[in-house]
Amino acid sequence: MSGGASPDTDLLIGWGNGLRQDDGVGLLIAERVRGWGRPRLEVVAITQLTPELAPRLAQAARVLFVDAALERACPDPGWSLEPLPCGAPGSQPLSHHASPGALLQLAGRLYGSTPPAWQLLVRAHSCGVGTELTAATAALLPAALAAVRDWCGRGHA
Repeated sequence: MSGGASPDTDLLIGWGNGLRQDDGVGLLIAERVRGWGRPRLEVVAITQLTPELAPRLAQAARVLFVDAALERACPDPGWSLEPLPCGAPGSQPLSHHASPGALLQLAGRLYGSTPPAWQLLVRAHSCGVGTELTAATAALLPAALAAVRDWCGRGHA
């Protein structure tokens, strides 16, 4: 395993489509968190989850996945930060697009290590064509970033 986090480093993976309004909120959060300059936090901003992330997951102390979600998956207050159960079901781990659970399973299967994982979901109000978040989703950013800061503080990032 190379090019990933060391075993005492946390990993934040923000993903989404920056050309589809609120679908890009995971990317935006990742970029903002990268700006914090935390030495024990590796930040990845990526358009989709792929199997190539498995080695980084296997090396991480903890991982936080950050993505947009529709309202039914993200009720009030408009964001949620929840632990992902170990062995969480996911899509086919060897497809070109994977879920957090599938990537965790793949990391465990290939590298014998599955870090504790959480998922931060932020409500997407619109995923139309555009590079800016809607005002409603942008208003959720301060609370979502505070939740990430709290998550970092509970570990060692």
